[in-house]
Formats: sequence, C-alpha cells, structure tokens
Amino acid sequence: MATKRKQMMDELKKLDLEQLKTRSTELRRKLLDVRTQKVTDKVSDVSQFKKYRREVARIETLIRKQQLAGAGQKS
Repeated sequence: MATKRKQMMDELKKLDLEQLKTRSTELRRKLLDVRTQKVTDKVSDVSQFKKYRREVARIETLIRKQQLAGAGQKS
C-alpha cells in the first residue's frame, strides 16, 4: 500500500508542465492567505505552512525535471 505522499507524487507526475505551474501558483496563493491569517490570529492549523511549502517544493522539482528533460531532447 502506497503512502499518502507517494500517491500525491504519482498524481503530480501525471500532470503536464502548465498544470504543474498552475498548481504551484494556487498553492503559493494559499500559503500567502495562511500567512495573512496568521497575522490576524485566525489560523486554526499552523501545520498548513509546512504542508504547502513542501508541496510547492515538490511541484517546483517536477517542473525543473520536465524543463531539463525537454532541453535534453532538443539537443
């Protein structure tokens, strides 16, 4: 049985470059919203910061891999 993180990575790997960029933008916006809520003391779950940051990092890693794979094919 795959872990939740593994399932999420498998799901992300199925997305194309534009979908990954869109997902990254959405998560960055959510992270900004959570930061704003923290300032106004309305955050119910502070672990969201870590979750969003890590998911953004995973997505950015996949984006970079796809960019490098595309550059390697053009040569």
